[in-house]
Amino acid sequence: MRSKKLIYCASVFMLVSTMTLTGQAAEQSQNKDVDSKKDQIKPKVETKVPIVIEAEKLSFNDMKGDLFAQGNVSVVQDKDKILTDFMRGNTKQTEIWIDGKADFSQLKSTLTGTGTHYNYTTHVGSMHDVTGKIERQRISGKTIEMAPEKMMIHDGTVTECPAKVPDYHISAEKIEIWPGNKMIAHNAKFWIKDTVIFSLGTYQTSLEKDKSENPFPRVGYYKTDGAFIHQYLEFPIGDHVAAYTDLSYYSKAGFKPKYGIIDREKNYSLNLAQGNYRDGDGNWIKKEPEFKFDLYKKKLGTLPVDYTVSAIYGKWSDAKKTSWHQAYTLYFSHDPIKLSDTLSLKVGTGIENIQESYDHSSRNVLKFDGVLTKQWSSRFETTAEYHSTTNNNRLFNYNAPDIAKEVDLGFKYKIDRMNSIGIRYRYDLDAKRIYDQDYTWYRDLHCWQAAITYREKRHSVNVDFSIKRW
Repeated sequence: MRSKKLIYCASVFMLVSTMTLTGQAAEQSQNKDVDSKKDQIKPKVETKVPIVIEAEKLSFNDMKGDLFAQGNVSVVQDKDKILTDFMRGNTKQTEIWIDGKADFSQLKSTLTGTGTHYNYTTHVGSMHDVTGKIERQRISGKTIEMAPEKMMIHDGTVTECPAKVPDYHISAEKIEIWPGNKMIAHNAKFWIKDTVIFSLGTYQTSLEKDKSENPFPRVGYYKTDGAFIHQYLEFPIGDHVAAYTDLSYYSKAGFKPKYGIIDREKNYSLNLAQGNYRDGDGNWIKKEPEFKFDLYKKKLGTLPVDYTVSAIYGKWSDAKKTSWHQAYTLYFSHDPIKLSDTLSLKVGTGIENIQESYDHSSRNVLKFDGVLTKQWSSRFETTAEYHSTTNNNRLFNYNAPDIAKEVDLGFKYKIDRMNSIGIRYRYDLDAKRIYDQDYTWYRDLHCWQAAITYREKRHSVNVDFSIKRW
C-alpha cells in the first residue's frame, strides 16, 4: 500500500495546544482513513519544528485529536525519530503510545524497546525492555525514562564494549545519564565477563570527552616502580560535587593512593587533591594538599582560537624538599588548520608563572607547541612536533618538560586488525642529540588494549593494559 503522511505541529506554549485544520483537511469527517498518498492532514502551524508521521495506513479524528498509524510507521520531529509497526497518538496532547517494538533515535542516542510512551512537546517519555546506545555508552534496562537533559535506566547495564556479550560492564538498580556530562549508578556492580569484581553503593563518572576515567582496574609495569594496578572511583556528594580516590599499588614503590573532592561547574572546576602523584618519567611528588582551579576551554571572541586558564596552590613534597607551590597558566590554542585532506596542523602558545616558597623563586615560563599530522593511508600515520619552553629550570621535576627545545618525530603503522607498531624520536635541539627513542607494540584485545613500550635510551620497558576507549 502506498505511503501516507500526516503533518502536524505542537504548540510552543506550556499548555497543550489545539490543532486547527485548514483546506481539504477541514472538510474531512471526524473519523477519516487516509488512503491516498496525495491526502495529507495539515493542521495550522504553531511551531517551527513540525512533527511528521508517515505510515501505510492512518486514521485520524480531527475533533478529539486521536490518531492511529499502522505499517512502516515513521514519526519525525527535527532530530527525534521513532520507527514502529503500529502506533496510537493524540495530536492535541502531542503524545504517542506504542505497545510493540519501536526504534527511537535522537542526536546522541539510539534505543530499541517496547511499551513506548513519548510526548513531543515536553520531550519526556519512557520505554521498556530497552537496549541501545547513549553516546559511547551501550545500555540495556528493564525501563528507561527519557527527558530533555537526562536519561534514567532502571535495572540496567552500561558498557563501552561493543561485543554482543561484553568483556566488561556495570549493572545497577538505577543508572542516571546526562549525555556529555556525567553518569551516576546506584547499587552498582562491576563485572568482567560473568564475574563481579567489586560493588559500590553509588558510583559516578564524567562523560565529558577526554575527562572520563577508567571505571575498571588498569594494570601494567614500570621499570622503576614495578608492576602496578590502579583503580579510580568517584562518589557524588551533590549535583556538581563529588569525592574521588585513585587507589594505586606498585610492587616496588608500594601503596600510593590519592584522593580529593571536585566541583564541576558549567564553565569551570575546583579540585582539592591530596596524595601521591607520578608523571610519565617516574618523578614522584606528594600533594598535602593542593587546590586547583580550571577554567574550561573558551573561544577568544569570534577568532578560531580557544583559551584555558588554570591556577594551582598547594604544598608539594618529594624525597628532598617541601615547598608551597603556586602555578598560574594561560594557554591559547588555534583550531586545527586543515592544510589538505590528509595534512593538519595544531599550534598553541601560553605563559605560566611558577612560585615556590622553598627558594622564594618566581619564574615566568613561555611555551609554544606545534604538531603536524599526516595521514598517509588508513594504516599509516606520521607526526612532526616542535615544543619550546623557556626558563625551564624548575624546583620540582614532576610534570616539567625534560627538554627546553625539542623536535619529535612519530610513526604509527597498523599491521592488521589486532596489531600496530609505533616509533617515536625526541631530539634535543640545544644538545643536538636524540633524547629518547621509543618503540611501542599496540595489541587490540577485543574490548581491552595493551601497549608495550621499549625506551631504548633508558633501557626500560613499560607495559600498560586497560579497557579500550571507543
